[in-house]
Amino acid sequence: MTVTTITIRALLLRRRSLALLLPVGAVPFFVLLSVLRGDVTPDTQAIIVGRLLVSTVAPLVALVLAVTAIGDEREGGTIVYLATARLSRLRIAAEKTLAAAVCAIVLLSPALVAVTYLGVHLGVGGDNIARALAGTVLISTAYAAVFIAVGLLLRRALIAGIVYILIWEGSIATVAPSAERFSLTAWGRAITDGGLYGLESDLVPTLSAPSGAIVLVLTTIAAVLIAGWRLGRMDLP
Repeated sequence: MTVTTITIRALLLRRRSLALLLPVGAVPFFVLLSVLRGDVTPDTQAIIVGRLLVSTVAPLVALVLAVTAIGDEREGGTIVYLATARLSRLRIAAEKTLAAAVCAIVLLSPALVAVTYLGVHLGVGGDNIARALAGTVLISTAYAAVFIAVGLLLRRALIAGIVYILIWEGSIATVAPSAERFSLTAWGRAITDGGLYGLESDLVPTLSAPSGAIVLVLTTIAAVLIAGWRLGRMDLP
């Protein structure tokens, strides 16, 4: 687990990573605002968790961390050390993904605490709070894996990822029901919002939570395999 440990330390000490606490802080802010205004309903839970945390904040955090995790190795030339350390390329990809996912969850912890408080305040039950936490962890891990692979395939992975999150996940896949099966965040929302009752019709997930968990896990595995394959075919500096 040396690669994982080194990568976690490097990621958490970067200013870019610490700057991610700003978008993460939007979740506690809106939770506090809703509680103070007395405007806490199941819709509030679904909007803050499903539409804000799972659809925007978690993917953005995972994107930056994943691209940084693999980009620093390429730009700094330290990937040569990994290649000569007799580690399989698949293992490198898996450990980089794990490191990015762990760092994402650490940075998202204020949001996770806020979401837990919101669930307790609303009285949605422990199972729905667990859904919110599990869905956030799964979506963060899936996006970390995907963007590690994208970072190995594209030079401008950060820009491509931001465009994908804002345009596809943030607009097209949100308003077009036929596209949601191709949206990772839609599967994430199926987990986080699937057990909530009394939601407005446009907030009720049409996908099932078990299917969402399976899709996100399979996506993570597939992305790690692609990243390992790509590493094995790169001309390392």
